[in-house]
Amino acid sequence: MLALSPAFGISPSLASVSPPGAQAGTDVELTLAGARLDDAKEIIFYSPGIKVISLEPAKKGTSIKAMVRVSPDCARGEHQLRVRTLTGISELRTFAIGAFPVLKELEPNNEISKCQVLPVNTTVHGTITSEDQDIYKVQAVKGERLSAEVEAMRLGRVMFDPSLAILDPEGKPLVEVDDSSLGQQDPFVSVLAPKDGFYHVVVRDSTWGGGDGFVYRLHVGSFPRPSAVFPLGGSPGQTVKLKFLGDPAGPISQSLEIPKSAEGEWPAYCSVNGVSAPTPNRIRISSLPNIFESTSNNQRQSAVMSPEDPPAAFNGIISKPGESDWFGFTATKKVALEISVFARRLRSPLDPVLELADAKGKVLESNDDSAGMDSVLRHTPDDTGILYLRVRDQMGRGGPDFAYRIEVVSPKPSVTLSIPEVARNDTQTRQAIAVPRGNRMATMVSARRSQFNGELSFQIPGLPQGITFLSEVMPAGVDAMPWVFEAAADAGLSAELVEPQARSKSSGNPLASRWRHRVEMVRGNNDQVYYATHSDRLCVAAVQEIPYSLELEAPSIPLVRSGSMNLKVRANRKPGFDDPISVKMLWNPAGITSETEVTIPKGKSSALYGISSKSDAALGSWKLVVLGSANQEGGSAQGSSGFASVRVAEPFVTGKITTAITHPGQAVALKCSLDHKQSFEGTAKVRLTGLPEKASAREMEITSSDKEILFEITLDPKISTGSHKNLACVLEIRKGDDTILQTVGSGGILRIVPPKKDSGAGKKVAAASGVPPKP
Repeated sequence: MLALSPAFGISPSLASVSPPGAQAGTDVELTLAGARLDDAKEIIFYSPGIKVISLEPAKKGTSIKAMVRVSPDCARGEHQLRVRTLTGISELRTFAIGAFPVLKELEPNNEISKCQVLPVNTTVHGTITSEDQDIYKVQAVKGERLSAEVEAMRLGRVMFDPSLAILDPEGKPLVEVDDSSLGQQDPFVSVLAPKDGFYHVVVRDSTWGGGDGFVYRLHVGSFPRPSAVFPLGGSPGQTVKLKFLGDPAGPISQSLEIPKSAEGEWPAYCSVNGVSAPTPNRIRISSLPNIFESTSNNQRQSAVMSPEDPPAAFNGIISKPGESDWFGFTATKKVALEISVFARRLRSPLDPVLELADAKGKVLESNDDSAGMDSVLRHTPDDTGILYLRVRDQMGRGGPDFAYRIEVVSPKPSVTLSIPEVARNDTQTRQAIAVPRGNRMATMVSARRSQFNGELSFQIPGLPQGITFLSEVMPAGVDAMPWVFEAAADAGLSAELVEPQARSKSSGNPLASRWRHRVEMVRGNNDQVYYATHSDRLCVAAVQEIPYSLELEAPSIPLVRSGSMNLKVRANRKPGFDDPISVKMLWNPAGITSETEVTIPKGKSSALYGISSKSDAALGSWKLVVLGSANQEGGSAQGSSGFASVRVAEPFVTGKITTAITHPGQAVALKCSLDHKQSFEGTAKVRLTGLPEKASAREMEITSSDKEILFEITLDPKISTGSHKNLACVLEIRKGDDTILQTVGSGGILRIVPPKKDSGAGKKVAAASGVPPKP
């Protein structure tokens, strides 16, 4: 057996990063734990500001130590990362950057008498064990803001639903919070201190659970902690005046300069006297004019009207229970509209319901939660005229922080690209592309089109040196196809974060395309996702060679509809490697099915992979590709074949099988009528399949001129009675050295009924009509 060496690749795994975060402008030592990390070479951060100073193994294969330097201007918040080893790319994990100095939890600290004292405006890293609570002491002056916020679920570790409380100097609860709209499962508390003294901040799991993965970042200090911001959006390149809401000291006004390059969701940090909130509020960046609610737009007759036709963004607050806000605009005949509410997506507590009404108030469209818990509706007006929007809370709630933003646009053609999940509830496996040197790696890519259904072509700028990319045009109506990446034998061992692009094949112009990978970090009961992060780039790397390569041989004959064939998969093995190789078909075009998996046996160099087509399989030439996997030291050495073209063609013959009825021991004739679609040379063999045990029919031959086949089915006298409904004819047509296999007349029925006492069973052959002869 071949001993593992750095020349042959295995898949690394990254389970956790400790500590979970750091202060901007500091150096910190990270421990990255997982499996098969011996040959780690790089930590790939998805955003700038974190530099790796040193990287070395800690425990053999299971962890590495990294000293990283966080720049003072590093963006605060979540940073995504992967580990690249010589042999692969790890899962995506996260690391948090904050503004405050960081301390470690000091145990024991589960009682007030043993609690840890914290300076104001500090972040502490801690862990909750089973039935544990961690208590911290902080000093505050009467009237001063005292805030605490915990990041736990947002660290993406385990199902840790924290509870947070502040106790007064006498140990009495001032406030206790479990969840929040801003942090979802992660709570925050903020009060004005009623007196001078030491206050206590208590963090625990809401169900008194705990464990090694129950890690948190607790921020404690005098920082502002608004629950919402208004308006919930602005335009790139402009300065927007924001009002932060929900802070115990009252609303806080602040201006935010939005970069010209900004788009989508954007962080807005509230700051007072140079001290900012540890995590941001969220706003939406889009090039739309802001239109604001009035104090009286709670009826259609007093709706706030847009001064111009869409696009536009309407902004408001459902400030009290039962309130509705109305807006109006002029819509143009046959110009499609997409109307989206941004509320829960931007951490507002509002659960919006959106209605679109005509000039007389008749509701044309309504929606509750097409975008998660936010509303989206689409409408194409029949005439030019005024339309009205009404927004309210689904449960009739309201409050000073129930902010929303409604964007009205004419949707433009766009495509969202992603790698589909390879298994249910698995958003990490094969979501990065590790291409072995001198080899290939394939992946499926899905394209979710919007306002467009044409053919797509693809390109990927910025691939690592030595890696090339192959893809076919994606036909209209097809939403997923394979891509193949190939690395030269001397490709540099490096990684890049790339943004694949889609183009309209007809025009050649780029569409509004984006890459999106939703990483589901924490799941709870019933597989509910409690926290997910999103990546907008694909990680591609060249890695060390693996001990084999695969070739999928393209057949010289077509796969006809209702047909089947075996494709040959060849393995080119490195000297000394003879382990089994598991082979899986990456995809099946519409109407084609394949075996789930085949194995190239130990020491063998090939295997046959069976595929078949349905009667309505999509005609044309399709590119197939197989993935290979071989076990190596607890990991998997993975590669793929290149593309192999398989042509799906019309069948040579179609047919219909009659129903045959007989008794045990009595032979019966079964007819299959034939309809020739294309001719073939010579004769073709036909065999009847689907017969029960103790029944048989000899193989027949036909020519292109035969209109029917008559099979004589013989039955053992001891055969069981019953109906057999899956009879079919399998046609074998020789073409050179190859054989085309096709099924004809599926669904034939053989009924075996009990004989009458005087039936004379076994003495006569049943007629071709399928009716047993009279005795």
